[in-house]
Amino acid sequence: MTTVIFVHGISNMPEKDVLIHHWYSALATDYAGNEGIDLKTSAHLKSVHWADIMYAAPLGLASIAESSELSLESTGALLSGGPDLGEVDDAFLRTFAENMNVAPEDLLDSERLPLPSDLSGIEAEAIPLPWFLKKPLMRAAVRDTHHYLYNVAHSPRPGETYKVRDVIRRRFVDELKAAETRGPIILITHSMGTVIAYDCLKNVPDCPQIKHLMTVGSPLGLSEVQTHLKPGYTRQDGYAYEKIDLRWVNIFDPLDIVARADPKLRDDYLKSGGEVVEDVRQNNGGLWTHSFTKYAPKKTMRDVLRELL
Repeated sequence: MTTVIFVHGISNMPEKDVLIHHWYSALATDYAGNEGIDLKTSAHLKSVHWADIMYAAPLGLASIAESSELSLESTGALLSGGPDLGEVDDAFLRTFAENMNVAPEDLLDSERLPLPSDLSGIEAEAIPLPWFLKKPLMRAAVRDTHHYLYNVAHSPRPGETYKVRDVIRRRFVDELKAAETRGPIILITHSMGTVIAYDCLKNVPDCPQIKHLMTVGSPLGLSEVQTHLKPGYTRQDGYAYEKIDLRWVNIFDPLDIVARADPKLRDDYLKSGGEVVEDVRQNNGGLWTHSFTKYAPKKTMRDVLRELL
């Protein structure tokens, strides 16, 4: 039987089982005439959960990065200014921020931004996204991505220190090894989770093979990310053909603030110079287009997932 493994993205998250149920529900619920996909009847559901390596305690509610709609109740944890960037290499911060079309100096300012008492006046699809929303997510993206790619020794809680990349790689590989005994593996990865999955598939020799890879809202198009995915990554032969048996499908919304700087991956991850990654555009709608639970209900993503299953 197929195993579907979810890999979550940037920022803090609920506990592992809560997040698996959150993603499952986002795919299973009927939406605007789109029939849901009940993965529990067709696959084993697992996840690579890494938020506890970066954050002190899990969220009681879904974070803004995973919530389907913006609400004051669910965004409080992130709207405190975002994580401290004091450990982030200055050159990485500046290059990453410029890739994301954000001023590095603005991200370094950790002042908490005022939260409007009423969000109803914010126009959907606002471009640019209101800074009080964009800033904390960008700080989380910079810090989480940096600590993974630089293998920073990070202490999320007193008395606990983790070499971030080493520990997350081992969790990823162990989860896949446990799953490969049950049958084919499909990876559904979101945001920073796409970076983790690609790095492990391309740079960890004992990582098992998978049947399909789905990347959603991915920052893998950013040059500053690609630089730190070597030695496995090269543009001409970046496709992880050694580990992906069949298809790599990349789902993106052009207004997704994490992916939109370079949302298409087919020209950055070639196989012997040829394009093989399948880029699929999807319009999520609403104010917050990066959320996995904005991608999951749409017909485009569900049609692709049905094909992979």
